[in-house]
Amino acid sequence: MAYKTVYDDVIFIEGTDSRVDVKGKVKYKYGSFNAQLKGLNKVKASLAHQAKLQKCNCIVEFKYGQKSSWFSIDDTKWFGEGKCGILSDEDYNLIINEINK
Repeated sequence: MAYKTVYDDVIFIEGTDSRVDVKGKVKYKYGSFNAQLKGLNKVKASLAHQAKLQKCNCIVEFKYGQKSSWFSIDDTKWFGEGKCGILSDEDYNLIINEINK
């Protein structure tokens, strides 16, 4: 069973879900200024924004982490990626209810 969270009304699934109609890919890379100061919520905010631009309400195969860097102040930078897609209203609400339990 895949771990699920919600951020800015977009469901993040760390795995696959056959109910999702995949529409595209989303990616956050640590190349921006002060990227090492950003946290997981900034990664999710960026990916959720990208998903909404593609009219999606879900991200599956969500992967994220930190990468070490010799050139940053605190030596770590965040990254994240996944596939954005659409869940039916019924499935979306079902997953939201699961998350809120």
